Amino acid sequence: MLYQEGHMAYYLRQDKKKKGTYLQMYESYWDKEKKQPRSRNIESFGYVSDLISNEIPDPVSYYQKYVEKKNREHADSVTDQTRPRAFTAQLEKNIGYFLVASLLSELNVKETIDILASQKRFQFDLYDMIAQLIFARILYPCSKSKTASTVFPYLYHGVPISEDQIYDGCAFIGESYKKYIELFNHCYEEHYKRNFSSVFFDCTNYYFESDLPKEDKQKGPSKENRHEPITGQALLLDADLVPLAMQMYPGNESEKPNIRKIIQEMKERYKVAGKTVQVADKGLNCARNIYAAVVEARDGYIFSKSIHGKGLSEKEKQWILLENDANVYTDYRDKDGKLLFRLKSCVDTFSYKFRESDPETGLEKEFSFQVKEKRIVSYNPSLAQKQKAEIMKMVDKATNYTTYKKMAREDLGDSVKYIQITNTDKNRKNRKPVIEINQAKIDEDLKYAGYNLLVTSELDMEPLQVYHTYHNLWKIEESFRITKSYLDARPVYVQKKETIYGHFLICYLSLFLLRILEIKCFKNEINTYDLVNFMRDFRVVDKGDGTYINISQNQRVNEKIKKLIGLTNLDALYLTEKEIENIFEFTMLVDD
Repeated sequence: MLYQEGHMAYYLRQDKKKKGTYLQMYESYWDKEKKQPRSRNIESFGYVSDLISNEIPDPVSYYQKYVEKKNREHADSVTDQTRPRAFTAQLEKNIGYFLVASLLSELNVKETIDILASQKRFQFDLYDMIAQLIFARILYPCSKSKTASTVFPYLYHGVPISEDQIYDGCAFIGESYKKYIELFNHCYEEHYKRNFSSVFFDCTNYYFESDLPKEDKQKGPSKENRHEPITGQALLLDADLVPLAMQMYPGNESEKPNIRKIIQEMKERYKVAGKTVQVADKGLNCARNIYAAVVEARDGYIFSKSIHGKGLSEKEKQWILLENDANVYTDYRDKDGKLLFRLKSCVDTFSYKFRESDPETGLEKEFSFQVKEKRIVSYNPSLAQKQKAEIMKMVDKATNYTTYKKMAREDLGDSVKYIQITNTDKNRKNRKPVIEINQAKIDEDLKYAGYNLLVTSELDMEPLQVYHTYHNLWKIEESFRITKSYLDARPVYVQKKETIYGHFLICYLSLFLLRILEIKCFKNEINTYDLVNFMRDFRVVDKGDGTYINISQNQRVNEKIKKLIGLTNLDALYLTEKEIENIFEFTMLVDD
């Protein structure tokens, strides 16, 4: 394993944000240059509310134990390092990345990359740099300096590439990052037919370790409530949930217009003909996007709509809870008869309106239109339990603020909605503010816990199909989590716009290849997290006689991969150079 110098201890950091408590594993370490203790983010887990599940009912306790385990492992490694070793760190090599290396080789992108690189007189092979940066991002994500000095030599087939060369190469590919996405898509589509029946879309942003916003790094609403400059990233998945496109945009831009721009560009750039169904989160649901989908693009859409927001009429709210002969829920249960979720639907015509500047006159005008929509309401008892628990936590938090003086809105977060402030008496005369718990709001939220409303233009789609299609959106959210946590795309230390885009291109291509492995090569039998852990674990030590000792320990995933692809020697104690080369030459791609 690669360990950072000056390590003191890992600890679980709990940040109180607007959305709730955010969990991260931090490392305290001694900075030799500044001669003082410092800390840095090692791994991000997410919001407590998002992490609560049947497997993790108490995320704080769960990840506290995880951090303690990491500290024990590090202590053991330090103890082990004090003992005589039969080999040096330089003799240890990673071969787990053979899965990605084989896949990358089969996609056959090298020839085109070589042609693109010929425009510059690089003193290194651009394809090798891209490939090794992808391997490094998956295996041991770290700074460009450490990647060059530590990770590249750690690869079994690693070739020397300096830090400066990495920056030069990243700036070059970042300047035209869409070309590389197009190249990888083209090569992928020679093996697999893209399914454009629906497209999944979402946005996120990333922060920078820099005080001065430049170009696309702009101050904006960070999804992690940070104040550093951020840049936005939009991600598009096809119906098979394989990444299709990535678009970077300034961090101070609104996300909502980007769904229109990106989908339009996608259809033009990748020659997507016919109708697609846009699937997006409720945060991107607005009248203008609906108009763009059904009127301008002749596409369809599936959005979720907040039950708690102002955009839902009282009539619609009543319908959600109503159950009679005309409003019957259909129950969906598991094999043991346990209720998983309930669905019901209706079709009606709904009116929308938005305001926008007229491109000819420049004057703002109101647009109104009607759409016939199917609305599906779902009820999930597990979700209801989780949401009720979260509501009561927020209520408990709100009750701590009994006086106006004590109240700090930034500390309250979402709990503020359960507080009612009265500034006037019954005669409407000003008085000292009184803080009370908003019991009506609490009761309403508890009443609608577990319910969700889906809106679609696709009238012929069965409610269950709409439900499953929308719930595949979690894959794009997971993609962001993988990119941010496992691939460690943040924080971003590079400064030039082109270099930043090159950095995110490498992260995107890493995700792209991992998803192909998971979805196409392994048919969803092995998830991305297990694949990454397997690759990080699969290491060998050079005996010096053409034989290597296999020191991997991840037997569970090892056995799965052996069974699925037929490589029987992945857990062999001794591997020859020829055997390792055969592993790297294994064919991962299977044409549809």
